[in-house]
Amino acid sequence: MASPRATVTQAELTRYLKAYRDAGIPVARTEIGRDGKVIIFTIDNQKDTTKNEWDTP
Repeated sequence: MASPRATVTQAELTRYLKAYRDAGIPVARTEIGRDGKVIIFTIDNQKDTTKNEWDTP
């Protein structure tokens, strides 16, 4: 029995990851679902500098 055709090609995934790299967004990992859904997890280097009323003065 032959394998089913890939829903996401290597070329498409490479294009996604290069776009993230070119934008300066670091990628932590990727997940590809059987239905072809691609989820790209990034590393958040930004810090939240807003004040919160629960923070100590």
